[in-house]
Amino acid sequence: QRQRVPLPTVSIVGYTNAGKSSMLNKLTGADVLAANQLFATLDPTTRRLELPSGRALLLTDTVGFVRRLPHRLVEAFKATLEEVIVADFLVHVLDVTNPNVEHHHETTLSVLGELGAADKTIVTVFNKIDAANPAMLQRARRLAPDALFVSAHTRAGLDTLESRCLELIAEAHADTELLDRK
Repeated sequence: QRQRVPLPTVSIVGYTNAGKSSMLNKLTGADVLAANQLFATLDPTTRRLELPSGRALLLTDTVGFVRRLPHRLVEAFKATLEEVIVADFLVHVLDVTNPNVEHHHETTLSVLGELGAADKTIVTVFNKIDAANPAMLQRARRLAPDALFVSAHTRAGLDTLESRCLELIAEAHADTELLDRK
């Protein structure tokens, strides 16, 4: 049904406990469970995000990725991640304070490749900057120089993320005027 509505779609992806559900809640005013536990999000949740420009998009929170997931579970999670495949672009959320952030980055990109979504436009977002020290921020900038830095907790940087989403929507859904030359 969502595919019939002419709204751009964005999937939030990333390692488990990176703050994906918290980000969805802050951006959309939703009240989705956001807990620091493995698989707090099992089903994708989609909410409408009204951007400051008046444009809207559908934002989907997906299940968190993990390394070395048992094979029988991998196939089950792939089914819940089909939203990633049909999304116009992806927001890859990483916990900047996690000492394994490089591995989480690599794992998420690997899973996206397995899903057939490696060619999607990806906006990399480092979350939890309110809890980060300068060394953590510097490490993140080396890992992904074009990334955005936000705090879903304090809303810091979320306006920049909304602006980036608007730019990508404008690129992908540019209005075109067609003329009939009869």
